[in-house]
Amino acid sequence: MFTKTAKQYDAVYSYKDYESESELITSMVRQRVESSKTLLDVACGTGKHLKHLSKQFDCTGVDLDTEMLAIAKDRIPDVPLHNGDMCEFNLNTKFDAVLCLFSSIGYTKTIERMEQAIANMASHLQPGGMPLVEPWISPEAWLVGNIDSETYKTDEFVVTRMMISEPVERGRLVLEFLIGDSNSISEVTETHEMGWFTHDEYLNAFKKAGLLIEHLEGGLTGRGIYIGIKA
Repeated sequence: MFTKTAKQYDAVYSYKDYESESELITSMVRQRVESSKTLLDVACGTGKHLKHLSKQFDCTGVDLDTEMLAIAKDRIPDVPLHNGDMCEFNLNTKFDAVLCLFSSIGYTKTIERMEQAIANMASHLQPGGMPLVEPWISPEAWLVGNIDSETYKTDEFVVTRMMISEPVERGRLVLEFLIGDSNSISEVTETHEMGWFTHDEYLNAFKKAGLLIEHLEGGLTGRGIYIGIKA
């Protein structure tokens, strides 16, 4: 994952409107679970959603990447944060809402692990609670050999990212970074092993986890969003 570029992550995704997305998430949750008070963000990253959501809910975060968690702890020191794999973590606590946003579910890579992650999220829900899962791209949107490049500037550094989609079964991204500051320019490569899943595979995973399911086509970022209710 972002093991080499955690410090550049927020710059690379500076285009995201975390505040507006968090307002939409809050509306989705409150419309379906009116009395909701507690929220868990799975794969919370650097905590930018939690910064806003913690104003509305009693929040907790989980992420596998310790460097991302360290950034989140500086940003939201009052929010409990835990290191854990989305397929296996166990907080011994249940929540009114459990989120997995910004395509993080793709890092499960296989159908089996995706189903395990959905089931694990469901196990952390109160009766009547809701999971909210934002998928990675659809199989139809995976374009082998697609190349993309962006450059971002901050007061501390400039980072250029070039990304290519490789021809593996369910998707692998190779990311090349040029990171420059006042002292040097460095080259960094990250390979992101991910998995795209079909609409029916998501539906089946929710059903296996004992969840009623609703799909909103637009979602937060145009990739859709899956919402469940735990009976």
